[in-house]
Amino acid sequence: MAKNIYLASTGPKSGKSIICLGLINAFRGLVTNVGYFKPIGQKYRAKDTHDKESIMIKETFCIEDELKCINPVSMKELNNYITNNNEENFFHKVQDSYRKIAKDKDIVIIDGTDYLGMKSAFEFDINADIANNLNAEIILIEDGYGKSIAEISSGLLTARESFVEQSCDFLGVIVNKVEPERFEEVDKSLRKLFKKWKIDYLGTVPHDITLPKPRLYDIARSLDAEVLFGKSFLSNIAVETIIASMHFENAIKYINDGTLIITGGDRTEILLGCITSLISPSCPNISGIVLTGDLVPNDNIMNIIGTLSDLSFPVFSVRSNTIEAANKINSLAVNVSSNDFQKIDIAKDLVYRHVDYEKINDKLKLEKIRKRTPEIFKYEILERACSEKKCIVLPEGDDDRTLKAAVWARDRDIADIILLGDKDLIMKKVAMSGLKLDNGIDIINPKESQKFEDYANTYYELRKHKHYTMDNAQDRMQDTIYFGTMMVYKGDADGLVSGAVHTTEQTIRPSFEIIKTKPDIKNASSIFLMCLKDRVLVYGDCAIIPMPTAEQLSDIAITSADTAENFGIDPYIAMLSYSTGKSGKGPEVNKVREATEIVRHKRPDLLIEGPIQYDAAIDPGVARIKLPDSKVAGNATVFIFPDLNTGNNTYKAVQRTSGVIAIGPIIQGLKKPVNDLSRGCLVEDIFYTIAITAIQAQS
Repeated sequence: MAKNIYLASTGPKSGKSIICLGLINAFRGLVTNVGYFKPIGQKYRAKDTHDKESIMIKETFCIEDELKCINPVSMKELNNYITNNNEENFFHKVQDSYRKIAKDKDIVIIDGTDYLGMKSAFEFDINADIANNLNAEIILIEDGYGKSIAEISSGLLTARESFVEQSCDFLGVIVNKVEPERFEEVDKSLRKLFKKWKIDYLGTVPHDITLPKPRLYDIARSLDAEVLFGKSFLSNIAVETIIASMHFENAIKYINDGTLIITGGDRTEILLGCITSLISPSCPNISGIVLTGDLVPNDNIMNIIGTLSDLSFPVFSVRSNTIEAANKINSLAVNVSSNDFQKIDIAKDLVYRHVDYEKINDKLKLEKIRKRTPEIFKYEILERACSEKKCIVLPEGDDDRTLKAAVWARDRDIADIILLGDKDLIMKKVAMSGLKLDNGIDIINPKESQKFEDYANTYYELRKHKHYTMDNAQDRMQDTIYFGTMMVYKGDADGLVSGAVHTTEQTIRPSFEIIKTKPDIKNASSIFLMCLKDRVLVYGDCAIIPMPTAEQLSDIAITSADTAENFGIDPYIAMLSYSTGKSGKGPEVNKVREATEIVRHKRPDLLIEGPIQYDAAIDPGVARIKLPDSKVAGNATVFIFPDLNTGNNTYKAVQRTSGVIAIGPIIQGLKKPVNDLSRGCLVEDIFYTIAITAIQAQS
């Protein structure tokens, strides 16, 4: 039976949706199935039949439940029920929808009302009645922005008393949107007060200036704007808006990071001044420019701007005059959508860092983790990486995705980061991306490093038997991947991640020359962690050894099993072939059979089956027919492919056709961790590979 949390605000604009989104994300890392339920919808987009917050959360987390169950009643419908004295049918509808949501769930997060549609006292009663009817424990959320500690505590105590009077179960309180400069003072004081009052204090969440601000996409849509340049940067957030009516040399002192500039379409010097400022890392990074009055620069200026590949903000043209445009932008209602990735990531991170969801979990006495879902697996990876912080070097320091992943890793305390490359170029990219590199991220230019000569000498000593000269060694150390690999070898970094813009060979060849394999492993190999809906599987080798021998296959199987165990996956090894058991013959089948026997001889502690076909390895029904006495058949977690062609194509086919998350390739068998990326990787892929590399370094 599902446990239920009811999120209740003490008043409007508490930021409850952000807490709700973050808690769902957090609990998906603790238990198998998390449900979301918003019995009364209040915020509707034009022509939508369901609450926009319900739509956003369903889309963000790919929730399979139908919207009509997630959000069964609107505030308008509730008013009709009450007017017609028909509250009983209202509660029946809520109960019926909830039962459909709660089926097979471990926990359901129930999203209370937003205090936008009726009198507050009556809305308290409705929330209390729903919480009681659904046997839910209440978490109160208070807006702390601009409020004294006395005002915050008074609001929470009053709301709590209202719920307690109606016999509601009470889980704790969260204070949201506290100004960063007051955060420590407010958090410390409130924890002390609520401990004295024996009320569980679950966290203080700081105010993030970007969350209530609109994206350029929303602004362009609301103004019916024509996007002249920078369409790929419509996700930029307008932190503030200013009207630039003076010359640029005077206007620049009013411009900050995230400023949206509104100016007449004929003010060419403002437009060119803002574009020129991109060159300087010390200048603010504006979010965009709105050109008003249906005016645009002449063709010569437009052609010059059109040749700039590094323009990192949109330029709009609108029909409105400057004042009208500014008023429309400032009055724009801001809502988080499922494609608003930056804000969703901020919300997840705020709750992850500032709300004690483990305490909530312990109070509810939830049964933790029966299945290793992708969310649970990723949660475990991050927790383990944080437990013993390592230093990871990223040789592709000027790649935009790498930069963002570095900042994510720093912000989540996953690892300390070293970026390699030209510092001026990296800082220019940082400035254009609106990122902040400060504590926890260092930049090193190999050519300017004080350790360059030492690294070159070390490389020469390692490779002189291959007739390498000192000139060869110095050339190698100017390459960021070779330099980064030497950092790992010398202990100046704990692991390396590369491959976003380099090939697999370019990434891993230096590690074969410098770090080399473990004493008992002759060949390095790779795995992918395949995150299926209800489990995580290991596929190897899908990236390194094209045509492995039986001996190499046995190495791949043993190291893959050890890697699986290191990541909390019980290794049941399937040595894949086109034949199962003794049914087939031929060189390829015999190779797999021989490799299986080598593993059994080297590691009798491992559970292994081979040769075996994929269907018999993964499907218990097929396994009962083909290998009824096997402990591995039907239960395999580690799949060893007979060659690279089969492995690489299979992982990509499963990934692309099933929507499976594939993390890797993870290089195994080296003395110290070096990991490769796909050149089509996302920021999230780099982020999790950094975490995995940190865990390997811990081991």
